[in-house]
Amino acid sequence: MKLNHQIALISLCLLQSVASAKNYIVLFKQAETTISSMEHGAFQTLLQSSNQKNVDQLKNWMEGRSLRSEVKDLWLVRGAALSLEESAAKKLAQEAWVKGLFEDKVRRLISPSPNLIVANTQKELGDEVWGLDKIGVNKLRDEFPELDGQGVRVGIIDTGIQSKHQELMNKPVVFRDFVNQIPNAYDDQGHGTHVAGTVAGNKVGIATESSIVFAKAFAAAGSSGDSTLISAMQWVFDPDQNPSTNDFPHVVSNSWGGELDLDVIYDVEEFAPFLRAIQSWIHGGIIPVFAAGNSGKSPNGFPGGLAEPIAVGAISPNGEIAAFSSRGPNLWKVGESVLTLLKPDISAPGEKIISAYPGNKYASMAGTSMATPHVTGAIALALQANPKLKFPDIKKLLLKSSEKKIDTHFGFGILNAYEFVKLAKSYRP
Repeated sequence: MKLNHQIALISLCLLQSVASAKNYIVLFKQAETTISSMEHGAFQTLLQSSNQKNVDQLKNWMEGRSLRSEVKDLWLVRGAALSLEESAAKKLAQEAWVKGLFEDKVRRLISPSPNLIVANTQKELGDEVWGLDKIGVNKLRDEFPELDGQGVRVGIIDTGIQSKHQELMNKPVVFRDFVNQIPNAYDDQGHGTHVAGTVAGNKVGIATESSIVFAKAFAAAGSSGDSTLISAMQWVFDPDQNPSTNDFPHVVSNSWGGELDLDVIYDVEEFAPFLRAIQSWIHGGIIPVFAAGNSGKSPNGFPGGLAEPIAVGAISPNGEIAAFSSRGPNLWKVGESVLTLLKPDISAPGEKIISAYPGNKYASMAGTSMATPHVTGAIALALQANPKLKFPDIKKLLLKSSEKKIDTHFGFGILNAYEFVKLAKSYRP
């Protein structure tokens, strides 16, 4: 009886130890490296090789203290994910080779407004896909019918995709599930299929012949952890895990993010894991597009509210900013200075947007989540028109060609895909 009591106590102590552990992302200090001239594969190899040394160092540090945890290699951000008790985490954060330690928080999709209407056919929701006409896609097709996104790979990180939907059938789709590890493409929420339909749908989409690289990082309830999101961003950087092949997407649509509090000036270092991931994307030739957020107030959420990515606000069919669309500016503490950013960067149709929905259905949805793939699809057409364009070129032309507003509601203006692609087609970097 005494032995059983002791075993029970030991088991309880182990359970308490496990329960007290938290999930963290650790970022390593790295020497500055000149990478501007590196091509995608060489940059990836550099990231992986240098990070492996730090991961090994981390494992040795843990072993020397009898600490047990799976260590996930997050080479995209020069870091790793692991579980530690708080006391051990504090000690790790003090090591000279550690840049920072961040709690692995749970995030939610940028929730669209509740005006979800599902129907069996597009016609039941209305014949007009007003967003495509508003941004000039129909005019673009009349003048440049050869521009359909062919040869451009578009990444999407979301809830999943019904790849056999009539809007998305016969399109190349590379799929990876970071939630349930199911090998075949699926969507148990609906948000991701709707986004994909706007990017590439046969009738409701913009870049109808583009191929899709899809990472399911959000569960059916719409939640995901930071390390899961960064793992998805890392996979998107190299879907086939072979740095020598160019299978990475040229642009990635991200209709997700976290809200930021009003009247708080955040230190940009608080979001260093996402900042590093986005910077690596840009250095690797991937264009990041993010939703601005649906708070209806200032500031934009993150990562969209950071300086680097293109943040997208939402407009209504009447051309006004949608009531739910997050406003700017975004203020960030950078060292001893405060950086003020005009956000969103641009706005696009985001209310009463008709697109694909799981079960071979269609849905009308609203949110900056719906505006974001309009910009992504337009970028795909611009890249087909001029494959030599880099991220700075794309961003400059995107803002230059917009229907000018220049304020903290619309950003620089409303997306004009027709003028944007025309400029891209003739632009010489």
